[in-house]
Amino acid sequence: MPALRPARRRRFPVISGVVSIVFGGLLPGLLLGLLAFRVKSRWCPRCGESTLAVPPEQDR
Repeated sequence: MPALRPARRRRFPVISGVVSIVFGGLLPGLLLGLLAFRVKSRWCPRCGESTLAVPPEQDR
């Protein structure tokens, strides 16, 4: 059984390194996505009506 202990000790730094690399890559992407996300104003702040333009009917 003493042979299992050194293998377990070596595995922990590898796992923690992989986890830190994954989160280190995801965090900047998440922050950039949050900063770049733009929502168009869909509602009028005064009256609450929809601001989406309704296309005019085309005469034939």
